[in-house]
Amino acid sequence: MLITNQMLVDGIEDMVFVMRVEDDGERLFYQIINQTARESLLHKEVIGKELREVLDQVTAEHLYRHYRKAIDQRTTHDYEDVFFSPLGGECFAKTTLTPVVEGGKVTCVVGVTRDITEQKKLEKQRNISKQRLKVSRQRYKSLFEESTQPIIYINKLGKIIRMNKACRRFFSQIYQKNQERYFFDILKTTDQELMIQKFKETKQGKPQSLEVTIMSENHFEVKLQIEFIPMMVDREVEGVYLMLKDMTAELFAKDALMKSEERFRLIAENSSDLIQIIDRNGRFTYVSPSHERVLGFPMLEFSERSIDDLVADEHKELILDVLEQTHNENHAKKLEVKFRNASGKSQWFELKIEPVFTSDGLYHHTNIVARDIEERKKYEKELRRLAFRDPLTGLANRRLFDDRMQKVKAKAERDQIPFAVVMLDLDDFKSINDQFGHDAGDQVIIQISKRLLNTVREMDTVGRLGGDEFIILLPEIATKENLNRFIKRLEANLDKPFLVENQLLTLGVSFGAVLSDRKSINRPNSIIIEADRALYEAKRSGKNRSIIL
Repeated sequence: MLITNQMLVDGIEDMVFVMRVEDDGERLFYQIINQTARESLLHKEVIGKELREVLDQVTAEHLYRHYRKAIDQRTTHDYEDVFFSPLGGECFAKTTLTPVVEGGKVTCVVGVTRDITEQKKLEKQRNISKQRLKVSRQRYKSLFEESTQPIIYINKLGKIIRMNKACRRFFSQIYQKNQERYFFDILKTTDQELMIQKFKETKQGKPQSLEVTIMSENHFEVKLQIEFIPMMVDREVEGVYLMLKDMTAELFAKDALMKSEERFRLIAENSSDLIQIIDRNGRFTYVSPSHERVLGFPMLEFSERSIDDLVADEHKELILDVLEQTHNENHAKKLEVKFRNASGKSQWFELKIEPVFTSDGLYHHTNIVARDIEERKKYEKELRRLAFRDPLTGLANRRLFDDRMQKVKAKAERDQIPFAVVMLDLDDFKSINDQFGHDAGDQVIIQISKRLLNTVREMDTVGRLGGDEFIILLPEIATKENLNRFIKRLEANLDKPFLVENQLLTLGVSFGAVLSDRKSINRPNSIIIEADRALYEAKRSGKNRSIIL
């Protein structure tokens, strides 16, 4: 009854094929198909026809191989397939073939085909996301763990989740025995309430900083600067990063000098920071021995030098302005500048500049404590890059692309010069991953990214949307003819073979491109939707081609 009741099978959403078996499986005839299956065959009249009459030779032979397995083994046979649907482009399906045995012989096979396209797309995106997350985590872990600045990450309750090597080393020097798991139980200070208040404000998404005094187990005062940085996920604070800085030597410099020149020099000469004393004209009257170790200049050279000689050209005006402000306001200031070293290269330093005045209110000299922050700058630069760049290729991610799109849209609206968006992806990229592995696939993606960057102008933006999908923003493209010429250059560049596992492979690429008009200028997201539609049309029209709307 099941295989003859047409109304029953039409109620099944999956495609159902009942195939009559003749000649021991050498010939298969359509006996019953449901409504979903008829739609996939574009409503062809197939009942009673042999499989090879309905389908092309390649597809028919492919299906026969699977049907014969079910017939020969007389057991259910499952397989997955990729096919090009006339209605929807590339699709994925899972088919279950169940032989029906009557009188010791297979008389028909029931095939149920389920569309698993969305499932496959989700799996693909999940794998891409997992790989991207893995790379990002590895980079972050290296930056976090190897930073020379003590860093702690705590949750919103103040519990320590992790701390880097520098932080563990710092606490081991201050507290020989420490088993506390909550930051505010470890760090005891007279400013405890203020420190907790800063933490609460940070949990509202506002970065804070604070200088406190803590007492070590040996009853030695440690001056500590704490920066509270919120860790945001989807605009919600998930926890707080604490960046610690031992300010003891820096703050001690002024007091030590005023109390005892000998004591000051003892500290300065054993400090890794650069400690300087300059006169009103910026000339050095004292520099710590660490200058020779850190910057490479012989100590004798500093007697003839000024702070202006040490600062990189790009920051000379800034340092002179800040020095003038500290003289006039009798107020310490901080800034970040680059110093030149003996090899001619620049290094980042954080300077604390503090003028010293006599009891009569007359200017005496200026103390400068410079701390090497080269590692911190690299850390910050990498964090900025991860926020706006695709981790595999370095191309713009969707966040950066949208930001560039808004700027280009504003300029196009002001100057009335059209812009264009081009979307592209690789045809049958899955076969590269299947045949050579995902590492080889990543290398292909990187090669394509380089070719795209070599083709575009400096003002253009190339982004990666994920997987093998790319998007290009072309400001001031003006005409459809210009856009067409650009597509031709792009096709020519990508038509060249790619080196994959010591083999030269030619890959097909489909393009969808759209030139902006008044409507899309006012609604920039609509042009991306249109470009995606053009790409879809190119794929559906046979792949390895371009369509410009």
